[in-house]
Amino acid sequence: MRRAPALLAVGLLLAVAKSAVGEPMRPLPGTVPRALRHLVASEPAPADLPLENVTIVLGLRDRTGLDAVIAAQQDRHSARYGRWLDLDEIADRFGPSRSEYERVRAWFVGQGFRVVRDSPSRVAIVVAGTAGQAGTALAAPIWLYRGRDRMYHGPRVDPSVPESIGRSVGGLLGLDDLPKFRPLVRPLELVDTRTALGPADFAAAYSVGPLQNAGLTGAGRSIAVIARSAFHDSDVTAFSDRFGVPIRFERRFVDPNNPPGIRPEPGEETEVLIDTQWSGALAPGAQVNVVLSRPAPQGDIPESLADAVEFHRGDIITLSFGLCEPSSPTIATELFDAFYAVGNAHGQTILVASGDSGGTECLPGEPDLLAVNALASSPHVIAVGGTSFALNPDGSVPSPLVESVWNDALGAGGGGESVVFARPRYQLAALANPANGRVLPDVSVAASPDNPGFFMVQDGQTRVIGGTSASAPALASVLALITEQVARASGATGLGQLLPTLYRLGSEQVRGLRAPVFRDVTIGNNAFDGHGGFPAGPGFDLASGWGAPLADALAAAVTGPGRCEPELGCLIPGQGSKRRACTGEWLVEQDVFAARHGLPRVRQTCRDGDPECDVDGAADGRCTSNVGLCLNVFDVRSAFLNRKGVPVCEPGPVRRVTLLSPGAHTRDPVVAGNRDALQAALGALPTFPTSLRAACTATVPLEVPLGAGGRPGRLNLRVRIDGAHGPAMSRLTLVCLPP
Repeated sequence: MRRAPALLAVGLLLAVAKSAVGEPMRPLPGTVPRALRHLVASEPAPADLPLENVTIVLGLRDRTGLDAVIAAQQDRHSARYGRWLDLDEIADRFGPSRSEYERVRAWFVGQGFRVVRDSPSRVAIVVAGTAGQAGTALAAPIWLYRGRDRMYHGPRVDPSVPESIGRSVGGLLGLDDLPKFRPLVRPLELVDTRTALGPADFAAAYSVGPLQNAGLTGAGRSIAVIARSAFHDSDVTAFSDRFGVPIRFERRFVDPNNPPGIRPEPGEETEVLIDTQWSGALAPGAQVNVVLSRPAPQGDIPESLADAVEFHRGDIITLSFGLCEPSSPTIATELFDAFYAVGNAHGQTILVASGDSGGTECLPGEPDLLAVNALASSPHVIAVGGTSFALNPDGSVPSPLVESVWNDALGAGGGGESVVFARPRYQLAALANPANGRVLPDVSVAASPDNPGFFMVQDGQTRVIGGTSASAPALASVLALITEQVARASGATGLGQLLPTLYRLGSEQVRGLRAPVFRDVTIGNNAFDGHGGFPAGPGFDLASGWGAPLADALAAAVTGPGRCEPELGCLIPGQGSKRRACTGEWLVEQDVFAARHGLPRVRQTCRDGDPECDVDGAADGRCTSNVGLCLNVFDVRSAFLNRKGVPVCEPGPVRRVTLLSPGAHTRDPVVAGNRDALQAALGALPTFPTSLRAACTATVPLEVPLGAGGRPGRLNLRVRIDGAHGPAMSRLTLVCLPP
């Protein structure tokens, strides 16, 4: 019996190799890097040229379904709130099937490639081979290209794979050796009489003190630093001694038998040191795991990220590298996004530095191209931007603190709009024109190397540096404290995908519905060195996001009750007898309802820009409402009581939920988007049949545009629930009135 798996693998390999003979090939467009086209092709590469890190991207099978589960994990109305998935469940439900993965793997092995790294999530396979193997197997001859100062290699044309595995392979990475990921840390200088931020100063600037005074240290929590260069332990120890913050750190090697050394390129050692020192600077009780890839060219940032996610190296992950989004193959950006999404479902919160070149992340090569950092543009990561402010002459933090967008001779906070990812629904209320791409940054903290700068230690000497490279790990350290507080309050082991919560809190703050959670940054812009950028302004903007998070207020908002909690006041009963009216009830997150006999009516109106019902609070030609569906809520409102005052609405098993309206064949893109969002939320409910009580979907933002000429707009929602008491119907009509 022990020989069966091996025999099966051999049989599968032979079958795949045989089927490839004469089989049509499917091209994988977009593999040839855009930058390669600007170089001069010299000659074919030697056949034995090693290709040591070729990544076969399979991606996720059901990304929409996974996103729905991630949204439900963040919504307190949902039965999935705070319930993270283990890696096997993520792979089996949302990744490629085992047979699909093995079929792709076997084909590459059959062509002579050697598997370097398998993926427990089945998102990607890393193999090694030669230029000759790539040219023969993938119909992609590898050539040498002459650059300004050296020779590079890369594919002459996009590679192809057989049709039998073509639908499974999203693309290939690693057939070229062009520079890709760059550390974002900004120039450092020796300290003489400079003032800059130490851990206590950062705590004062961003209201971390109350959390520390409450005894929070990050104990029991972990932070993963994504890195590729070794460093000297003594520098981290010296930072700890100088600032009195013991940092608990360990190296986690992707391949313990092949650890990297200290990379000689500028900024590499500095990057890993600033990330390690500041990840632990405010959370001395947290475990900082520095995840190190194999040496170049065998390894790089993607494998460090994959290791941090698939082996859960941190409740929080921080990444401070840059990549020009338009110049990067789309498949590379999608690979990062897939791992980020897996990490979110796993309960991990991921922060990425937004970049240090303002709205032109492709500097210096393409100074006039508006672009964002491809590693930060995923809707599954918190993109951390940069601010600037002057310290008092004695180095203390001024009060009140007024921040501007970081923009000086040394850099500017990254921000703008993605050309790869569509705007996620949680950003609908952030800006007008929701049909465009994902916008960033999400939040911002200090980044300027000059005002105020961050202290760090390198080569035994205290220096001052900056960049969003420092912003991201410093904020990760703060989130470790908040994660510990959440664990104390609810037992949850992480924060997961925090972005929907951040955007809800920012929207409520702008509408005057809560005390500030963010310090709004309204001064300056990120048009670095005179090139294109974006201005700061009230509320959300593409230069600073929502602004600077205030740690104590953010912790209270994350752990405190949300809007419509408990749900009963915001539930609209289903149609039919009282007995079945709580089988399915629409949940609408708003403050004032049109009501009858004490219950919200089926028809609810909102005036465009009314902060009590319109999520963005702006008169922008549309009303946006957060809507979900609840099943089997034990509804004790007076309208459901019999003459003896006993509730008559009886929860019972539910077999099926069917969304009837909006219909599947609508041609209106806004209505179709509303339907898709609702359908995804319903798909994240527990598997039917279910007897679960108060099983709510995550609330999703639904848009109701005004009609032509400013006439009222309307959205009709209708769901059928088949349950133990027979079919029940839940209806809701949302009407948007002109301002």
